[in-house]
Amino acid sequence: MRKQSEIITESMKIYVRNNDIGKAYRILNKKLHEEGFFKKLRDNQFYKTKGEKRREASRAGRSRWIKKQKQLEIRFQREERNQFRKKRKHQQKRY
Repeated sequence: MRKQSEIITESMKIYVRNNDIGKAYRILNKKLHEEGFFKKLRDNQFYKTKGEKRREASRAGRSRWIKKQKQLEIRFQREERNQFRKKRKHQQKRY
């Protein structure tokens, strides 16, 4: 018999201060969103075949790759500009 992996989660507590239920509700939603609770609910709502899961995973991976490429390109452009600015500042200080 296979041993099931145990998922240990701490109980979530949100305190309501000054009878401000709206703020407590926003905090609760934020914590649930960060934990991925709503995504799990959405995923478990309908059955997905292995092929659907695989295609979804490949799409997500591709979008992550494209996002990382854009970030690297922006970082490279910033570094080039900063190198040019640094040279200009050093030239001004010499005089």
